[in-house]
Amino acid sequence: MTMILRHPRPGVMWDWWAVDAQGFLVQFSCGPAPEHLLARADRVDAAAAWVEENCPGWFDDAPPSLHAFSCDGELPVYTRNSVPDSPLRLSDAPAAIADVAALVELRRAVGDVWTVHLDEGWV
Repeated sequence: MTMILRHPRPGVMWDWWAVDAQGFLVQFSCGPAPEHLLARADRVDAAAAWVEENCPGWFDDAPPSLHAFSCDGELPVYTRNSVPDSPLRLSDAPAAIADVAALVELRRAVGDVWTVHLDEGWV
């Protein structure tokens, strides 16, 4: 079955999280997300607001603590922003983020991958 991927608010930056196949937290910015996550966009927005207040380094040039990818269009192709020295596991993530990230389980580990094509078997 093909996963439907859509952007909840085209043209507006939207951050969301997932857990990869090795249990690491992954942040995605902009671009489409799995459709089932869009039904919980209010929870994702609340998590993003929590991160902005409590973990601002996740959004700026601080040393990365998690795998982060961004998309520059409506296609589900994300390019890596950062490579963490010691990536954050979902089990160690703040509850506000872990609850939302657990909604999207990636079938693969992001590891040292530079590009994630979500529509090619990742979700």
